[in-house]
Amino acid sequence: MKWQAKFVPILLLIAAMVASAQSSTELLLPEVATLVQQAILQQRFMESKEQDYVFREDTNDIRLRKECTWAPKCPAPFGVPGVVGVAYQVVSYTEHHFEIFWLEGVRVARVLPSCDHCGTIGGPVDTFIRNIPISDSEFAAENQRVDSEVAEAKALRAQGKDASSPYDPPQIILSRMLELCTFSNPRRQVVQGRSTILLDFAWNPASKPVSANEALLNFFSGTVGIDEEDHAVQHVEGRFIADVKLDEGNIKIRKGTRVTIINRRVDNGIWLQSRLDAWGEGRYFAFAIDGAGHIFTGNYRKFRATSRMLLGFTEVPIDSPAPSNPKPPPSHVVPH
Repeated sequence: MKWQAKFVPILLLIAAMVASAQSSTELLLPEVATLVQQAILQQRFMESKEQDYVFREDTNDIRLRKECTWAPKCPAPFGVPGVVGVAYQVVSYTEHHFEIFWLEGVRVARVLPSCDHCGTIGGPVDTFIRNIPISDSEFAAENQRVDSEVAEAKALRAQGKDASSPYDPPQIILSRMLELCTFSNPRRQVVQGRSTILLDFAWNPASKPVSANEALLNFFSGTVGIDEEDHAVQHVEGRFIADVKLDEGNIKIRKGTRVTIINRRVDNGIWLQSRLDAWGEGRYFAFAIDGAGHIFTGNYRKFRATSRMLLGFTEVPIDSPAPSNPKPPPSHVVPH
């Protein structure tokens, strides 16, 4: 029986070595540069696929008592993570509603009327999206405004200028953020049941921004979470490390303002924005916050454009499941 007494510890040692090797394999983090490059390609693909959807964005501006705007202990309304313990005071509250879609290569924000008594669209991911009816006269007036806006945007684009809608809520093109920043300190975290790689990011001094939106990133740093399977940006959390004044004062943000962006999976391999939360003080063209601001995005529906988009759109079934890591379309291909 002596040989058995010696054999058992050997087996235990081998089992421990195998378990250790498996653990090391499971905990091995992806190489940062490779992961970021995969995420850039995936984000470009998903940003092109946004043109296949019509969706809703509801924004609000909550003016808070100044002490609460900047105090980290103030609780956050609407379920935004925060440390409870200090009461906040709402001085004023305003909200706006939009339907977003693409028309002739231009991202259009159709303005919807206010509706205090309207209920929500429903569903856990669209909890804060209002179900707002629009009358024929309101629709016609907005149709005329958007036609004029699209014509102006096309003229600007022909001159090589930026052709964004003044009514379009603020957004960060995440593929460009990934291109313009440096990344460090990788670690893994499970977010809503999915493995996510967290990276710290900061502006790369060698980068060359080509727009005011991109120049904003020069003053913004924080953490980005990349879904490990889909290589998509799941969330971004950061703060402005200096006062910002760009585009002749149309963009002004106070140092310390915090921003969180959360994306969700709307289709296999396709992640689009779910919400943006900002705490602090700032202005972005027609949008301003003095306390807290929130953008809720949802009710994504695929569509096929008709001869005149604003007279209606035809929803189409969701495509058959795409691979987890779909290849981005060639640059000359325009999504249907």
